Amino acid sequence: MSKGSRPRPFSIDHKTFANNYDAIFGRDKVAQNTCGCYNCKYATDFEYTITHMIVCPTCGNKRCPHATDHKLACTNSNEPGQEGSRY
Repeated sequence: MSKGSRPRPFSIDHKTFANNYDAIFGRDKVAQNTCGCYNCKYATDFEYTITHMIVCPTCGNKRCPHATDHKLACTNSNEPGQEGSRY
């Protein structure tokens, strides 16, 4: 192992660290109050959209148009190429 290859130990839990980070650097409060669809998350929290898979809250499918935009109806389908879906 080389110097600096191990992460430093945390003296606090990750949730406390995240809350403190948000308090210091002022994470946008709008991002925390959006629905879970891709369009709302992308507009307010781009980092979330590239690190998490966004799925429809009703059916759980990522290709459902409702996962892309909360205004669209859930089709309960995971077929690619659905109208309104980003996949």
